[in-house]
Amino acid sequence: GMDLKLSNQVFNSLKQHCYSEQRRSARLHEKKEHSTAEQAVDPRTRLLMYKMVNAGVLENINGCISTGKESVVFHADGGSLEEQPVPDEVVLKVFKTTLNEFKNRDRYIKDDYRFKDRFSKLNPRKIIRMWAEKEMHNLSRMKRAEIPCPEVVLLKKHILVMSFIGKDHVPAPKLKDAMLSPDDMKAAYHQVLHLMQQMYRECHLVHADLSEYNILWHQGKVWLIDVSQSVEPTHPHGLEFLFRDCRNVSTFFQKKGVSEAFGVHELFNAVSGLNIPIGAEDEFMAQIVALEKRNEDHVQKRGRKTFPVSLEDGGPPLKVDADD
Repeated sequence: GMDLKLSNQVFNSLKQHCYSEQRRSARLHEKKEHSTAEQAVDPRTRLLMYKMVNAGVLENINGCISTGKESVVFHADGGSLEEQPVPDEVVLKVFKTTLNEFKNRDRYIKDDYRFKDRFSKLNPRKIIRMWAEKEMHNLSRMKRAEIPCPEVVLLKKHILVMSFIGKDHVPAPKLKDAMLSPDDMKAAYHQVLHLMQQMYRECHLVHADLSEYNILWHQGKVWLIDVSQSVEPTHPHGLEFLFRDCRNVSTFFQKKGVSEAFGVHELFNAVSGLNIPIGAEDEFMAQIVALEKRNEDHVQKRGRKTFPVSLEDGGPPLKVDADD
């Protein structure tokens, strides 16, 4: 109720301050809308999840069961789809829409020929959706080879709905946490070796992040999860990724006392069939890099759907069908 008179200078300063605060508030609001919080449930993600419940795809969303750098996994009760039945228990893998965790993982997707052309044309946020799509394609390829892995139910933008590996809301333990007898641990090793060979030779995939953290133990057998970063062996770094997988697997099982466990070099050759001469690690890696370079040259000259061959083979790589 006070009758105040302001000079033009003071009035304009207040007006400018008001505009600045409004713009700052709008920026903060937009940033919150477009990025996910710690539990990856920003308003847009919540809306997508609510739509799945309203459409009957899901009965209930029960809560978070796992949190990682790139995604958060929720447990839900399955509903129904017109095209296919939905399992009683499913998981929603929500890829975080913040970009920080994905900036260092570009090399897993930008050199993958299945997504390479689209990668260069997309804005960063759509690339995150591509990660979900990439996991869907990799899981589908593994399922066709009858590799134990989650079954894809539905992909909606950056949310991937899959079958739940576990029972009665209790997820199957990771291999690092599973309390296995020596015989079961030995059986788990042989299963992992066989699955790595299947992925490489039948699915033409390298997991690229395989470790005891991404292997589950359920119903007396191992299950592979988290394959969004998986690439084909003809990827420019595919064999290096395979060598890293082999090191993780070999180190884990040898620490667990599995006497049959191969060393990293033997395991790499057993999975890939490349028969690289075993020597010092730097020499072994040098041959892997040379082989990758040779395969990359063949891919550029003869087409992208090629498969690595041994260093002793002087001919072009073997052609294979790549269905995705």
